[in-house]
Amino acid sequence: MAQSITRRDLGKAALAGAALASAAPAAGGLEMRPLGKTDLSVGLLGIGTAPLGAPNVDQSTVNDVLSAALDHGVNYLDTAPIYRQAERRLGPALKGRRNKFVVVSKVESTSKQDAIWQVQETLQKLGTDYLDLVHLHNVGRTDRFPDLDVLLGPDGALQGLRDLKKQGVIRHIGLTCHLRPQRALPVIETGDIEAVMCAVNFVDVHTYNFEGTVFEAARKKGLGIVAMKVLGGQEGDGAKLSAPEHYEKAMRYALGIPGLSVAILGVKSVPELLKAVDTVRNYRPLEEDENRLLSQTGKQMAQVWGDHRGPVA
Repeated sequence: MAQSITRRDLGKAALAGAALASAAPAAGGLEMRPLGKTDLSVGLLGIGTAPLGAPNVDQSTVNDVLSAALDHGVNYLDTAPIYRQAERRLGPALKGRRNKFVVVSKVESTSKQDAIWQVQETLQKLGTDYLDLVHLHNVGRTDRFPDLDVLLGPDGALQGLRDLKKQGVIRHIGLTCHLRPQRALPVIETGDIEAVMCAVNFVDVHTYNFEGTVFEAARKKGLGIVAMKVLGGQEGDGAKLSAPEHYEKAMRYALGIPGLSVAILGVKSVPELLKAVDTVRNYRPLEEDENRLLSQTGKQMAQVWGDHRGPVA
């Protein structure tokens, strides 16, 4: 397992979270933070739209979720081509209010041309002519990106995103990572990455430790830091932290990560969104004793979960 962060690190995280919690809230009540060095300002809570792409979700629900999001200062929407019908449903829901959201999508192709094609298809589905941020999606996957030299080369997907950025089609470039944290580091070192999104929670820190690797590298470069899988992941993967005994602590852990710009939570209904909004609005940093107990709980759960996202190295 990866080396986990220490109690001293957790203490620093709590202090950092306390300082950031004093920032001015958005009109809807949620704190706004800069996304790294970009010109984007994002609410502390963002919506992961994968659940909105599920077969049992209708268009009216997606419309209602986005309306409620705006009412409460939630402006960050994270989507991807592989999220089933999510992009197609977001299109109608964004109509007339596209500029009120930070819309983020991803590419899963290694080649330049395929990446450009994926972005163009996403734009069509969303009914927009630009994206605020596009990630190289899960650079830790060796099946998706078997050769980083190719990915980062002149005919690779990164060059495709560079070209689209020059054209104004996308505003910023990022990466996501769910496993093999070290694979993200050379991508960051290209100097093109402006934001990173990784799977982080109080359990997985003891296995993957993105907090002490990728996020540490991101902080040194002033990149936007985005937390995902803060509740362990979607239902069915054996790592859900939505139970009452875990939910609040899991959210507080993520919100206390130093340098955090936004924490992403997958929601499929307005009540789920409002629960998350209320938790974020009432955020208070974990106390030292809480940190210690949560770390112990996380270590025990990590032994059960293991490397459930895939290899660490």
